[in-house]
Order: sequence, then C-alpha cells, then structure tokens
Amino acid sequence: MEKKGGMKRDWKYILYLSLAFGLFLFVKLMGPKDYDWTPTYAAEDKNPFGAYVLNELLPSLFKGKKVRVINQTVYELKDSVKQQENIIVIAHSLSMPKEDTEVLLKHAEQGATILISAQSFRNKLADTLKLSTYDYLLEKNMADARRDTSFLKFVNPRFDTSQHYVFKRDNVHNYFARFDSTRTTIIAENNFHQPITIRTQWGKGNFILNCTPLVFTNIYALRRQSQQFVATTLSHLPVKDVYWTEYYSVGRLEASTPLRFILTHEPLAWAYYILVISLLLFMIFESKRKQRIIPILPPLENTSLEFVGTIGNLYYQRSDHKNIAEKKILFFFEQLRSKYMLNPASASQNFALMLAKKSGRSEEDVNSLLLTIDGIRKEESITAPMLIDLNAAMEKFNDSVHFTR
Repeated sequence: MEKKGGMKRDWKYILYLSLAFGLFLFVKLMGPKDYDWTPTYAAEDKNPFGAYVLNELLPSLFKGKKVRVINQTVYELKDSVKQQENIIVIAHSLSMPKEDTEVLLKHAEQGATILISAQSFRNKLADTLKLSTYDYLLEKNMADARRDTSFLKFVNPRFDTSQHYVFKRDNVHNYFARFDSTRTTIIAENNFHQPITIRTQWGKGNFILNCTPLVFTNIYALRRQSQQFVATTLSHLPVKDVYWTEYYSVGRLEASTPLRFILTHEPLAWAYYILVISLLLFMIFESKRKQRIIPILPPLENTSLEFVGTIGNLYYQRSDHKNIAEKKILFFFEQLRSKYMLNPASASQNFALMLAKKSGRSEEDVNSLLLTIDGIRKEESITAPMLIDLNAAMEKFNDSVHFTR
C-alpha cells in the first residue's frame, strides 16, 4: 500500500510540472517576440537592424534585372560576376582581405559600379582609395551633437538639395574624414556639412561609398522618407544585375552539422528543447529511490565551547578577575604574533606604531589599548567593570582591524 501511495504522489508532481512547463511554452510562443537589436544587415533578418525590407525593395529599383543575395567573398565571386554588374556590400565595419580587394578593384576598373556601406574601412581597400572615417560624437566642439536628431541631405543638383532626411543621431554619426579629392565627388552630407556618401571613380567604373550603414536597415527602410533616401542612394548604381554579398556582415551561414540546422529553424529548435527537457524530467523522477528513507543520524556535538564557558564561569564566580584578564591578555598577544609577526614583549612606541600600520587602526587607538593592558597588568587585583572594559576594548580592536600582512 505504501508503494502504491508513493507512485500516486510521484505522478501528481509530474502532472504539476508538466502543466507548469506547458503554460510556460504557451506564454513564450503566444507572447510578443523579443527583438534582437544587433546590426546584422542580413537580407532575411526581420529584426530592427536587419535588411529584410531592403531585400524586398531592390527588385523594384532594378526592374527586369536579377538581384542575387549571396554569402560569398568577392574573391569567390570573380568567376561568376559578369563585367559591369553591380556589387553591394553592407557591413558594420569593413575589413576586406587583400585578395578580395584586388578582385573588387579590378571589377570596378572594368566599368562596374560597387556600392559599399560601412562605418569604417580598413586594410588595403582603405589604403588604396585613401579612405578614413571619423565619429563626430568624439569631437568636443560638436555642441549640436547633443540633440538626438540628425539630418542628412543630398548635395548633387540632380536631386532636391533642400530635402532633409531625419535619422536618429546615434545611428548616423560617422563621416568621411579623408578621401582622394582628385577622383571623388560628394553625394550626400550630414547637417554639419560632413560627407557621408561619396562617389570615387576607379578606372571605367565607380565606387559609391557610404559610412552610415544603419540607414539601410529595417527600422529606417520602413519609413517612407528614409526609404526615399535609400532609393536615391541606390539610384547611383546603373540598372544592371546586382550581387549583394552578406559575407562581410554575417560571415558563413551554412549549417555544417544537423544540430546547427535544427537550432537555426525556430520550430525545430523548440521541438528539440521540449524533447531534451522531457527526457531530463523523466530521468529525474525515475531516478528517485524506491526504498524507505534512511534516517539522518545527528553528528556528535562539539562540547569544547561549553567546556570553555564552564571554566570561565568558575573563574568569574570566584571573582578572580585579574587571572582572567592575564589569560585574555596572553591570548591577545599571541594573536598579534601570529597575525602581524610582532613581538608584544617589546611594547615600545615603535611597537605601537607598527601595530597601527599593520592593523589599519589609528595610532591613538592602539596606544589607548596598550595603556589599558599595561595598567591592568600593574594592578594587584581588578574589578569586574575593569575586566569588562578590557574585554570590550580587545573585541573592538579585533572587529575593526584590516588584516594586512
């Protein structure tokens, strides 16, 4: 009967935990989805700083042309991209290897137009095109930068130069501090008249360079005004086939293992998590003991403190306060020897100074304590209040010292 009742209790706990887990899954699946604010610039990412909207916008800007979103390096593209076809690269920070840069420069030299948007440019591409960007929020004389809003505009007379595009300042605070002015024209600038989009001629082709990549993300591309800024920027590319490589923003994305494939698909990931948690719950409940509970035997008590208390009471009842004080003083001096490597036998002014430095107490407090000890040791007998004062002084010292060695 007892075993049967135990099984009923186990199933009751399993039922409660299963209901709680089911409720958690329901709330998690039906509740509002948490957004990931990490800038990915990925074409399939619907989070605020993804580029899903841009991916949907590109076919309407390049009508009748193919728009390919790939996850390859420029070097891997050299045999598939045709002459004068557009290449788009959007990344938070672009650090392109030498081999990729050489392919990109050669492609532009043959007449292609390449759009690159990144907050900073490094390595050979930056050296070849003489590029450097700067964050104006780091400049102390930018008083207007305290405002949260920034305005971007085009300076090319082909476009409406009076139109200002509003963005959050935290997302568009980089500008081109250096570029090759002999082959570069400014396309757009910020409200400090600093260039944020430029065209650099290279051979028969051009580089369209932008240092505010966040304007291409979902959070801005959904707004009509910001969408117009993106479309106007992309209009500097000829209406030809487009290769948009995500490699420089998200890296390799292939699922090299079955588990990675499962975890990258949300329905499969949830099924995997439920299976693992269910197995863990099964193992926990099945591993419970099926025998009677072994009683816990209390360990033998340590009566050393009671013995010390009894001896102390005997001394106190006999009013042998001087004897108790002597023993406390000897014990206190032994503590000083072990903790601070000081010899209390040489209780000089130098000893008090060293004890004050090592213990972290003031020299006045240390001298007061040593005078109290010295006065009690000179007395033939002491009263109970004197013993209590001595004990309080020692405890105060021990409680407040800093144990420096």
